[in-house]
Amino acid sequence: MLLSLFAVLLIFVSGCVSEPEKIAQNENLIAEEPEPVPENLKDLIPETDNIPAESIVETLSFSWEKDGGSRIVDGSVPFIHKLKDGKVRLYYCNDKGILSAVSKDGLTFTKEQGVRISPGTGFEFQVCDPTIVDLPDGKMRMYYKGANTLKPGPGAIHKIYSALSSDGLTFQKEGLRVDSEINGDNSWASVPDAIILPDGRVRLYYVTAAQMEHGIGSAISTDGLNFVKEPGMRVPNLVDPALIRMGNKYVLFAASIDERFAALPKGIYYLESSDGLEFSEPVAVFQADNVYDPSVLKIDENTVRVFYGKIVPPQKPAVESHTGKIVG
Repeated sequence: MLLSLFAVLLIFVSGCVSEPEKIAQNENLIAEEPEPVPENLKDLIPETDNIPAESIVETLSFSWEKDGGSRIVDGSVPFIHKLKDGKVRLYYCNDKGILSAVSKDGLTFTKEQGVRISPGTGFEFQVCDPTIVDLPDGKMRMYYKGANTLKPGPGAIHKIYSALSSDGLTFQKEGLRVDSEINGDNSWASVPDAIILPDGRVRLYYVTAAQMEHGIGSAISTDGLNFVKEPGMRVPNLVDPALIRMGNKYVLFAASIDERFAALPKGIYYLESSDGLEFSEPVAVFQADNVYDPSVLKIDENTVRVFYGKIVPPQKPAVESHTGKIVG
């Protein structure tokens, strides 16, 4: 009886070893006297019938269709914000600063009068790349990029600022939120996208140069004003983050704009995450030159619309969009 139990144990153990491991063990096999088999062997073998199998995490698959025409012309770098009355407001940028347009259907937009955020001096010489979160008191907080120059390259410094509004049209500037010169971003914290987490904290995803190559990093805040940079890079090589929740997943849309990364041809991509920190490999929405800065509108649990900037000189900058439906 003891020998039979010993044989069962050997079969059980060998079944948990991969083929390469078996070969390696057999090569070093030394004949030894078997150790005494304990009488309570049966008690030492764990019950497996009631252990639930690991659930298979399904990845999202979309069917994408290009929406006809442009959402707006003479403006770019969009952020789409769903309003309480069912309309959507598209914030965008041009040389005047951050402006807006409104729509009932998310396709045909009417430009609104005035400027939402105007340029200033110093590190707000240029303002662009808006993102908005709705606050519990009914107000809205915009985070945006401020830069000391319109030109990229050496000497350009980008930082993240915020402004507060009760109507989404008139904003009061609040000041600096992410100082890229002192927090490890190597003077480049740009293109923010904000999301309120289930516990009420605010996470900012943004373009960082923390590893001397542009990628997507993040910072976290308990009050939406004081942010702490989170370790590591969320997504390397991609830029211009835009994030939504789909069920229990975070879905991050981003742009590939650098021809040096041959594995990611230029275009718009999406990635998935269960915790908002570790993301899957990117999947293309579409691949094309001269597209950047996606922003995503969740239409329903199975449909999203991705807005993005596009510029093909000599044409004016514009905002275009793709609509995606979950399939499978």
